[in-house]
Amino acid sequence: MNLHESGRGTQMAFRIRWLCTACFEIHLDNQKKIVIDPYLDDCANAPISSDQIEGCDCIFLTHGHYDHVLDVGKLVQRFQPSVYCSQEVAEALIEHQGIDPERFIPVAAGDNVEEDGLHVEVVRGVHVDFVAEYQRLTGKDIVSDTGGDFGKMLQKGLEAFLGPITPPEHLEEWMLNYPAGEQLNFVFDTGEDKRIYMAGSFPDPSLIEVARNTRSFMTLLQVIPGRTLQGLEEKVVEFGLASGAQIIVPQHHDPLMVGADPTDLSRLRSLFEEHDTEFLEFVPGHWYSYP
Repeated sequence: MNLHESGRGTQMAFRIRWLCTACFEIHLDNQKKIVIDPYLDDCANAPISSDQIEGCDCIFLTHGHYDHVLDVGKLVQRFQPSVYCSQEVAEALIEHQGIDPERFIPVAAGDNVEEDGLHVEVVRGVHVDFVAEYQRLTGKDIVSDTGGDFGKMLQKGLEAFLGPITPPEHLEEWMLNYPAGEQLNFVFDTGEDKRIYMAGSFPDPSLIEVARNTRSFMTLLQVIPGRTLQGLEEKVVEFGLASGAQIIVPQHHDPLMVGADPTDLSRLRSLFEEHDTEFLEFVPGHWYSYP
C-alpha cells in the first residue's frame, strides 16, 4: 500500500485531502477537523460539493477573494466552526453571507492560535500583483489597455493568465463583494515534527525567511495557474525549498474557470526532484494519511 494513501488500520498523525483551488480538509489525530479556503459549489472542477465535507471545527482563510470563501457560510451553518481570518475578510463575510460575527476570530501575521490542543502559527503571505503580472506576460499596461474599466480589466487579465476562459456569471459581483484583505499563511503543528505549511502566496523574495522559519514537513505550495507560471518556476521552487519540507504539494494550479489552459507542472517537478524533494500531486478528493 502506498504510504500516502488512505492508511487503513494505521494510527495517523493526520489525514489530508485537496479539494481543488486552495481548499483543503485536514483531520488531526486529536480529532480536530480543519478546512482551509472553502470554495467548492461554484468551482469549475471541485471533486465534491460543500455538503460532502466530513467535518469542520475550524476554518482558516488565507484571504478574502471569492475563490477562497464562497462556501464559508454553508460550513458555518452545518458545523458552527471558529473562522480565522483578517478583520476585513470577516466584515465582508458577515455582510454578504450573513454569518454570525461571533463565529469569527480575526488574526494577523505574527499571531498564534491555540484551540483545544490545536496550535497554528499565522505568518505573512503576498498576493499576486494582477497589474504587474499582466505587464510581465503581455508587455502592456492593463489600465491603458482597458481604459480603466473594471470589468474589462478583469476579463483581459484573466485571459492573459488563463487563456480563453468562460468566467462565472457573478464574477464581477464576487470580486467587488469579497476584498482580499491581509494575505495570511498558516503553519499547523500536528506534533511529531510534522508541521503543515499552507503557503498560499505569490513567491515573493521577501517571504524566503518566513518560509525558512516554518520548518515544515509538508508545504501546500501555491502554484500560479495557467500561463502565469511560465517564467516563475525557479522562484516558486526557491520558495518551496526554503520551507525545508520533505513533501511539496502543489495547489491552486487547477483550471480556475471553464476553458482555462492547463498548468504545466513538469518543470516544477524536475526542479524539486533535482533537490531530492518529493513533489506530490494530490488527486482531488482523495485522502492521504501520515503516521
